[in-house]
Amino acid sequence: MLNEIQGMIAEIQKIRNQFGQLQENLQQLQEALTGVNRFLDDVNKDVAKWQFKSQPRLARMQKIADRLNENK
Repeated sequence: MLNEIQGMIAEIQKIRNQFGQLQENLQQLQEALTGVNRFLDDVNKDVAKWQFKSQPRLARMQKIADRLNENK
């Protein structure tokens, strides 16, 4: 019976250690996710800037293509 109790205590300590490791890993994951979100925001801003700058050119190219198609 004493061996069983000691075994249970050892298992409980093991579970507590694993839980502590899980909490640390979760914290690291949350920190990494924050970095990923910042990166994603930056990429979205860059895409929006590119679209804003290229839209007039794309519109002009579309007009030229439309004119060329009309002349066929």
